[in-house]
Amino acid sequence: MSLAFGTERTATKALIDSGAPRTVFPRGTGDLLAVEFPDRPSQAPTKITILGHTWPAVTETVTLRLRPYDEPVWEAEVDFVLEEGLPFALLGYEGFMNQWAVTMDGYHGSFTVEPVDGFESRQPDSVRAQLREHWPDLTG
Repeated sequence: MSLAFGTERTATKALIDSGAPRTVFPRGTGDLLAVEFPDRPSQAPTKITILGHTWPAVTETVTLRLRPYDEPVWEAEVDFVLEEGLPFALLGYEGFMNQWAVTMDGYHGSFTVEPVDGFESRQPDSVRAQLREHWPDLTG
């Protein structure tokens, strides 16, 4: 995963976590991007729970890109934890999965990220109708 914040750019390992409500990056990634962190964890504006631990965090809008590809590129609000110890980024719903149609293929150990309209255009009308009926707020 490549990130840009202001004039700074970096890359980090990331896991897609379909159960994570937000996209979260380790402290080191934030340091490389010159994200401003408060002096004390108690001053952090956000608290997130990951792996059974509550992490103080700051939220910033960054530009994201899946390496090694040039596209897709998008801006998203993500969290950076203040404390060391998170070994990798988590690509969750907000900031990643809500931006794209993400199809996971567990059998082959791969995934596909594509624009939503491309994914929807391949679905039969009956599937689209069921999605609109059951989740109208998610299907537009």
